[in-house]
Amino acid sequence: MQSLITCPGRSTRLHDRFLSDHPVVSGMRIIALDIGSAELAYESGAGEVILCSNERYLLEMHKLLTLSPASSYIRECWENEFDKGRDWKARCRKLAAFNNLSRGKILRNWNDVATYYCILSMSGFNYRYEKWKMVAEYNPVTPRFARIKSWYEENRDRTFTFHKRNIYNFPTRQIDNNTLIYLHLPHAFLAYGCGYVWTQRKLEHITRELHLLAAEGFKVCVSALSKKWGRKINTYGEYFNPDVFHPISYRELKASRYSSYDLSTEETYFVANF
Repeated sequence: MQSLITCPGRSTRLHDRFLSDHPVVSGMRIIALDIGSAELAYESGAGEVILCSNERYLLEMHKLLTLSPASSYIRECWENEFDKGRDWKARCRKLAAFNNLSRGKILRNWNDVATYYCILSMSGFNYRYEKWKMVAEYNPVTPRFARIKSWYEENRDRTFTFHKRNIYNFPTRQIDNNTLIYLHLPHAFLAYGCGYVWTQRKLEHITRELHLLAAEGFKVCVSALSKKWGRKINTYGEYFNPDVFHPISYRELKASRYSSYDLSTEETYFVANF
């Protein structure tokens, strides 16, 4: 499943199955913290979605999706500035400029935002092995122009609010009995995007805060990739008290020439108070 916004390592794949099992989520207000692609919040159908992040340029990309000419901005940039994803040198040059700490954090215009959108779309690689050596092949993801346009038409009546906040200072005054606090944990302890760093220290702080919120009766949902290609990739489950957060796992099976190999993907959703 290709996301509207490419955020490697920070996207969900099986959120549609979770939403199908919990239709009540669509009737809630969702506060999505430290957002990446935000698929669950978008596909939930919730009438009000509050997106929180203090990551460079990310909120602006989500704001771009709420504009009617968004697909045109992105298509023009993709075709003219990056030669439909083939101009790797242009991508590297522009990414270096966006990563430059001396560069202003506020984007100048929507074309600037579209440029960053295309940079992330060009971040894809395929991996394979040749004689036990891993080989990477550049594989840009063409933006879903038609889907971006139809997404705007389908969601123009929903309310999207954007806050330069994160787990440390998000707007708790807006939480009520019909609000879901949602967070997706990145795949691994790494640096993502422009300046977002995921560490074990941050994981420990976030899970402590979420347990406190759950203890106060707030509805909380945390998603995380737990298996990839059949292998466990993290120990996030150890940070969630099963008496507070109920774990729900979903698996996506991969076809394999070797039936004895488990190549499944598994996502776990830790839910509290609903």
